[in-house]
Amino acid sequence: MESTNQVGTLILIGTGLITLLVLFVLFLAVFYQTNMMKVKRKEAELLLKTSLESEKMERKRIAADIHDGVSGDLNAIRNFLSVLYKTEQDEEKKSLFEEIKSGVEAALENTRLVSYKLMPPLLESSGFIVALQDYFDRINSKTIANFSLETDLVFFDVSNEISYELFRIIQEFTTNMIKYGNITKCSIGITFEEKVYNIIITDDGTPYNFKELYQVSKGTGLKNINSRLKVIESVLKQKNVSDGNQFLISIKKV
Repeated sequence: MESTNQVGTLILIGTGLITLLVLFVLFLAVFYQTNMMKVKRKEAELLLKTSLESEKMERKRIAADIHDGVSGDLNAIRNFLSVLYKTEQDEEKKSLFEEIKSGVEAALENTRLVSYKLMPPLLESSGFIVALQDYFDRINSKTIANFSLETDLVFFDVSNEISYELFRIIQEFTTNMIKYGNITKCSIGITFEEKVYNIIITDDGTPYNFKELYQVSKGTGLKNINSRLKVIESVLKQKNVSDGNQFLISIKKV
């Protein structure tokens, strides 16, 4: 009888040890998978950040090349045509020079526009708010929609990296509004409360659900917005409004 009890005890102890061993192995497996997921997520974030930084540097280089190279050459040609126009007596040739000069000025304006889109010059020299107001002034002159900036802030105290990514995010939003949104007006409000900058984007265009559209969209616009938000560690929140759309982007002041 005593021997039977001992065997039963040993079976219980053995079962307990096996159970503990299984639980320990499961714990190790879960711990390993969790850490691997963290490592892969960090690698993906680093890769994304590096990719966007490379894109920014390349944009900056091409914008500088266009401004210093192509624009400089076109300015020289325009000046040369002005000299020829003044010294030429033949009216037919003067008319031809005038037409060529108009074409050169159109090309010069286009190169300025491309250079600006690649890297807004005011963003680094004058800051996010000044660059954004300048951007709105430019698109207001070329579209029927009205874009306005509403803020009492003079300074937007975040790093150049965050300013750049925010500018590109707003640029993506406004481009989509003009192309697909059917908007007549859009306002960007910027406030600062409890060490957090809040950027509120409001438009009166066609309502849409950002998350749902992001899942099915084949374009790069919404994906670029999402990628840039990840890089600056911000989250986009969509608010329920009766008309149009409203989004909130919050940035902590470091």
